[in-house]
Amino acid sequence: MQSSARLIACILLMFVAGCEGRIGGPAAGSSGSPGAPGPTPHDQMAQGSNPSLFAVASSYFPGQQAAPGAKRLFRLTRTQLDLTAKTLLPAYAGKPALAVVPPDPLQTNYEYAANLSFNDANFTPYSNWVDGIAAAARANPSSVVDCAAAGNTPACLQAGARAFVARAFRGVTSDAQLARFADFFTSSVAQVGLPDATADLVSLVMTSPSFVYRDEVQTDAAGALLPAQRLQSMTYTLADAPPEAVGLSSAAPGAGLQDAASLGATIEGILATPAARAKLMRFFLAWLEVRDVDQYTIDPTAFPEFTPAVAAAAIEETRAFLTKQLAGAAPTLKDVTQSTRSFVSSTLASIYGVTRSSATEMIDLDPTQRLGVFTQPAVIASHSGPTTTRLVKRGVFFVRKVMCMPLGAPPPGVNTNIPPNATATERERIGTATANLPCSGCHAFINPFGFMMESFDPIGRWRTMDAGHPVDPSVSVSFLDEGPLAATTAVEALKGFTGSLKFKQCFARQLFRFYLGREETAADDPLLRQMFFDFAANDEQAIIKLLRTLGNAPALSQRRELP
Repeated sequence: MQSSARLIACILLMFVAGCEGRIGGPAAGSSGSPGAPGPTPHDQMAQGSNPSLFAVASSYFPGQQAAPGAKRLFRLTRTQLDLTAKTLLPAYAGKPALAVVPPDPLQTNYEYAANLSFNDANFTPYSNWVDGIAAAARANPSSVVDCAAAGNTPACLQAGARAFVARAFRGVTSDAQLARFADFFTSSVAQVGLPDATADLVSLVMTSPSFVYRDEVQTDAAGALLPAQRLQSMTYTLADAPPEAVGLSSAAPGAGLQDAASLGATIEGILATPAARAKLMRFFLAWLEVRDVDQYTIDPTAFPEFTPAVAAAAIEETRAFLTKQLAGAAPTLKDVTQSTRSFVSSTLASIYGVTRSSATEMIDLDPTQRLGVFTQPAVIASHSGPTTTRLVKRGVFFVRKVMCMPLGAPPPGVNTNIPPNATATERERIGTATANLPCSGCHAFINPFGFMMESFDPIGRWRTMDAGHPVDPSVSVSFLDEGPLAATTAVEALKGFTGSLKFKQCFARQLFRFYLGREETAADDPLLRQMFFDFAANDEQAIIKLLRTLGNAPALSQRRELP
């Protein structure tokens, strides 16, 4: 029975996967053609309260025609599959999907919805992962449907199966669908016994499109997602988890969505959960592109000090730092970018040039050398190597992910290899090679971000010399909204860049992309304009406020058919 159930599920799943996670045409978020709108209430308030900041917000996000995203089926990410399976079957303690299922294609290190599907490379590993969960259910049937006290009567098995399927499909189901699954289960119990029938039920449910995909297709006449779909959209967007994992109920999805007050309370409740804070941590690690231990490209011959143990300690420092700085009720981005304190273990002490016996408490770092997460070894080494600081790579990271400045590919035919010169610093080599057209156009933006970090060697140690010459981290730029910036040290430059409006609008964009699983379009500009304005006003930089605004946005509750 298990093999036949699996075959049916596979056919259904591969059919749905052929939609590439979308229904209705182009990728979700494509602009439609709504009528000419007037200014939003938030725009009116913002313009009145701070005209100059609103003008900057409008220059970054000029679009006026807001439009809901396209209807789509959104395949759950591997993290979401893990959390959903754990919520459905808390007794399962096997390997997580993250360790078994290959990663989906990434776009700037984020799992975008349009990239998520099932294919030859990942469906079999996913199916094998489900087999492991089904085997655990076979060994403990009562963890799925517990009718032992009722003598495993057909009526109890029917009711238990229906309840299990309704939880698994997160309330997006029909009586007819529930009846089909329940009938399959009770007939299987009669034919093959309770343990095998339970395993078959788990296998069939977890390979069903209703489990692995999030329905963002069913709407009311006004284009609003139905309550069960909307609740899923909110909990998976804000916490990567099903409603039950954050204290909500798929069986009563409309309870917290009835009016503005109940919706606000629901969003606050989600954002206060450990699952939501865990997603925020995942965002920061993805945004900063922090590598895993086995992904660093540092040459062990050139830097034997950077052992796997040191790499692991560096990653743990960044995780501990982010956990601490993001733990409060109202964390700010300044807590992450402006701090001169961190957790430094004895393993990592040599990188910082300090003496430590433990990493249980934060210590003060040299404020002339360290400032926030961008000066932590795990982040620096993620953008270095194998033997050099890779000044250009560091610069491209800042241009692309930290400042969101347009950056094209190198012109065709241009040799991007930097000529070796043992007597020149990395800055001198890059500066000479990129001084003239066609390279100078892009490198006028790339190089300053690399130059300012040259006081850190490839593994994040502070240095003053390179190739026998003094390091020069000075930069001078004129592309910030605040005007020209001239800095002579890494700390001074980072203060200027991370305090800029360009940096703050980029952070709002990056958070939007990660949480919604897609890039922004002109139709998202009114929402992004509000997010950026509120984030930058009075230099508040309140991270939870950004997520609160996102949770209330039509982007999570409205869908439309594309023409």
